[in-house]
Amino acid sequence: MKQDDYQGLIEQLLPMSQTPKFEVLLDKLTANEPSSAKLLIKMEIRRLMTPCNRAIDLRGKVDGECHQYELNGQTHWLDDVAINHYYERLPLYNGQMTQGLWEDLHNTPNNFRVKHEQEKHTQQQGKGPVSDTAQAALLPEKLTFGRYLARSESRIHFATQVLITLNTGYEVHGVTSDLSNSGCRVRVPAAFDYPPSAEVLVQFTALGQKYQDPDLEQGLSYRIIGVDQNKESTSSVWLRLRLDTSSDAIKQALDTEMASPDFRGKQDGEDKLLTLKLQSYEQSFLHHTSVLPLYFAQDKLEYVLQTRQNRELWDYWHDSRNQPVINHIFDAKRLALLQVEGASTSQLLLYCFYVEKDKQRFFYSASPSEMSEDERHLFWQLGAKSPSWRVLKVTMSAINAGDIERLQDVSPDWLNTLKTLTHVALVQDVTHTESKDSYLSHPKPSLSSQALRRFLHQRNPVCAAQLISSDRQPQRREPRYAYRSEVSLVHPEQGALKGRLVDFSSGGLNLKLAQPFQGAKDDLVSVSLDAFVNIDPRAPLVDMPYQVIRVSPKRDNIQLKLTTEAPNTRRRQYLRRLIEHNLDKLTVLDERLPDPPLIWAMHQLLLTRLTVQPYFVRRDNGVLSVPAVGINLPPSRLHRFLERAGGGRQLSFYPVFGDKILTRTHEVTRPSQPLKELVREYFVWIDMKDDKVRAVHTFADSEFESDDARRKFIQLAQKGGAFAVLRNRMTPLAHAEQDIDATQLSSLLKRDTHKARQLEDEFVALCAYGELVDVTDEVLMRLGR
Repeated sequence: MKQDDYQGLIEQLLPMSQTPKFEVLLDKLTANEPSSAKLLIKMEIRRLMTPCNRAIDLRGKVDGECHQYELNGQTHWLDDVAINHYYERLPLYNGQMTQGLWEDLHNTPNNFRVKHEQEKHTQQQGKGPVSDTAQAALLPEKLTFGRYLARSESRIHFATQVLITLNTGYEVHGVTSDLSNSGCRVRVPAAFDYPPSAEVLVQFTALGQKYQDPDLEQGLSYRIIGVDQNKESTSSVWLRLRLDTSSDAIKQALDTEMASPDFRGKQDGEDKLLTLKLQSYEQSFLHHTSVLPLYFAQDKLEYVLQTRQNRELWDYWHDSRNQPVINHIFDAKRLALLQVEGASTSQLLLYCFYVEKDKQRFFYSASPSEMSEDERHLFWQLGAKSPSWRVLKVTMSAINAGDIERLQDVSPDWLNTLKTLTHVALVQDVTHTESKDSYLSHPKPSLSSQALRRFLHQRNPVCAAQLISSDRQPQRREPRYAYRSEVSLVHPEQGALKGRLVDFSSGGLNLKLAQPFQGAKDDLVSVSLDAFVNIDPRAPLVDMPYQVIRVSPKRDNIQLKLTTEAPNTRRRQYLRRLIEHNLDKLTVLDERLPDPPLIWAMHQLLLTRLTVQPYFVRRDNGVLSVPAVGINLPPSRLHRFLERAGGGRQLSFYPVFGDKILTRTHEVTRPSQPLKELVREYFVWIDMKDDKVRAVHTFADSEFESDDARRKFIQLAQKGGAFAVLRNRMTPLAHAEQDIDATQLSSLLKRDTHKARQLEDEFVALCAYGELVDVTDEVLMRLGR
């Protein structure tokens, strides 16, 4: 028999121990217990209810700041957890300080001895690694993209003691770090729960006593607007509070303090630092994300935002004429599924491939919901064999009034145009090249390939959307010059053609043809610039080999580039000299660059609609860590999955990297010759019991011997805990400090050199960018689960 087995019964009897009904109740509740148990319970209750006059001093024994209290005629030193525990347990001991209450206050969860014993116990039981302090490097700071801290008033660095009463009734002591007329930042114990938007009562104890202000002494109503981790101590967190009471008490106290000659506070520029840091991480994300954003006005695609890393996906959706045709994946039926009235977000999975025949490229795309099981297996059998096989994840979200209101400050001149936009579609390539065998392993149906003709795209019309470069940099390698002259060219199959020069550079030509061009992109043609040769018969501008790079939809206009063959070096040099000597006669065609405010608006609509979990990897003295992760609110399914591994509050990247962050990032983080891109799929099982993480099991897709092994792992994982398949894409990050706005950094340097240097050093240490995508549903379908 163990005493712990009767703990609930003991606590039930404690309040009745000093009443006449105690013996009757004890006999009734222990009627089915042995006499020895009854005696043990009675002795334990008597021990716990013994009066105790010893003072309690928890200083140095708990993970928290202790304060002095006068309780039951004794002076005690208790932290916030203990004092709240005291008032919570006091009725159980009939309002007296007893041996039981004394022990309770020495056994709070933040007691160092209790924590040490708990750590030993969990290690013996097979502790989940996420909660281990050794994994702190995989618990990044959460950055809410697209949401900036813009203060309407200055905050003052000012430290004063406060007493905060939470909506649960608990009281916690805190110290402010900065204070303004309408808000404050307070350091409080981490042991309590601080739900966002909750109302709290803040009593400014020190200021109230100093100025005898009843509002400060009785407390002001504040609302929690954020909880930040304290990097210097895990025992406390930072609360960001907003004043909810119409009172000038704080303003008057601050004005009086600032007027004092010995006032040493200073204005706080923390909001500007945080905004600059956030915008710098956002800029790095915008440069490196592979997501392709598309902006719609109802069913019309108006804009496409191109980044450094999504060009491959954009180029994929170009036909044999090098004309964009991504608009064809958004036919009327699919738009009806994606643009559901009243739905803020909709998703669609698309399987795609193309075939080339007679110098024409034919695209196919289909979503699982559009096909029967036999059609899907046939689509997989035909498509997965092709090098052009792609799996795309399309997420479309509606643009609401709140978006337009935010964009009014960013791009007021473009507001009338932006008001016409209704939806943003984010296209992600989630193809896993090593998984093709999984698609092909399904039995081939008896259907004819003609059953897939309804998924064949039309060739026209081509995409008329405006392509916007996210970098705001010119895309042309050299200037183009308008010039009208006759040109002749020869195509190997079509023969001789006549045309007129529209514009040219030393490396390319833009021609208007007299008859339709029957060739395709990448064809080689022979070009003679007749007008130039007539002027100078010795000019090496006859039968020059050019490569076709684009054909207009009507095939009457083509763009060419000079090939890199050795004889063309002399021709390119001649054309450069020709241009230099005739600059006064030539008209430069300026490249049309998008208006920066329009780009900023496109960025904001992307930053507030993350469909990936962007994160950053830092190298510090050879040690790798994940210092920051971009998020949106409300949290996505992937966000909540990573939070489970982090204990519910923090996102943990342990499910991705575990104890192998060095080996799993080596290809892109090594200082010399890093890979341009690394893509891997991870099967993750968070084994949980009673909402607590017992273990995290992560396997790369390549670590399974077969699809059967993958299915067995999934079956095991789905029995208990949480399961997900995560696609991890990583790219090297060099010179990330260049993403910090130089003007804002210079301003910060003047105000706070130390913090500005810290921010620079933080970005210098970044070595890789990564983004996670939840591909669980696609993998389960691929494996037939």
